[in-house]
Amino acid sequence: MKRNHETMTTAQLAERLCRPALWISRIRKKFGLPNLDRYPRCYESFLRKIRDLRNLGISEERLETLWGIEKKLIETLHLDLESGELSLIEGCSAEIDPDRRLLLSNADLGVPPMAREVQAGLDFQSRPKELFGGREMGEDALRLFGEYHVIFQEVRETIEREIKVLKASQHWAKSVGFPPRHL
Repeated sequence: MKRNHETMTTAQLAERLCRPALWISRIRKKFGLPNLDRYPRCYESFLRKIRDLRNLGISEERLETLWGIEKKLIETLHLDLESGELSLIEGCSAEIDPDRRLLLSNADLGVPPMAREVQAGLDFQSRPKELFGGREMGEDALRLFGEYHVIFQEVRETIEREIKVLKASQHWAKSVGFPPRHL
């Protein structure tokens, strides 16, 4: 069986993430992910990303806010994602062009998320005229990119601070004789 098509039970997922099944259930509910009998690799990748960001000091509230903005961006830009209940996290196991992808969903924008222009996934289909414009309805893509940029920068700054702490901890561990197994 190919690794990309590998699925796992909740117990296997919990073991791979080194987290209890209760943690998986709580995160699944917070982020609106489906409860499955068997979980694909993208599900593990998404949860691993949440776990790692939490370990680096990013609050769940910050991650939930970022997730909400990503979902709105994906919808507003009409990004061409797979259909189905896992469509928002299907790209999480992809390891290409990280500079063009949103942090949590790993959705490919076609341009860097910090770009000041919107071109990715434009929908040129004619649609019935809305009663209110996108800005009045709160779905302005540039506004969403601005919100995303602010939170992404906060996340980046927090990670940079934590990397310094982790490096200092690793140095200390070496100095007292702990082997650097997987640091």
